[in-house]
Amino acid sequence: MAYAALVEKTVPMARGAFFAALMDLGAIARLAPDFIESCVVEGEGIGAVRRFRLKGGGDEVLERLDCAFDERVFSYSVVSDNSLGLDHYHAVVILSDAPGGGCHVAWGSNWTSRITPAAEVRETLAGLYATLIDAMVKG
Repeated sequence: MAYAALVEKTVPMARGAFFAALMDLGAIARLAPDFIESCVVEGEGIGAVRRFRLKGGGDEVLERLDCAFDERVFSYSVVSDNSLGLDHYHAVVILSDAPGGGCHVAWGSNWTSRITPAAEVRETLAGLYATLIDAMVKG
């Protein structure tokens, strides 16, 4: 599948441990403090909603956990109108065991930008995904 934004990395972390870090939905503010100001999670498992605020103000963004399967697939969608300027945002994280240990992470998303040029959005999201992947490895 082609993604509008995609980061792929092999990390020195077991797939199950990385998946567990993804499932800690509320940790996003701690993992990406340069991007996220605060975060609150409502519910558990599929359908849980993560409410967060970006640094620099703006309205609250709501993301819903859509899929968490077999410690291999994790996906979420933005389910609120917000000032991000992105419509139809959906992200998928696919994990696989890497040869020689660790896991391969492919974090991609598709969306429609109504405010910012797509190239700028792609760069920002790729930076966010790389930051989150690195922070999950560091713990």
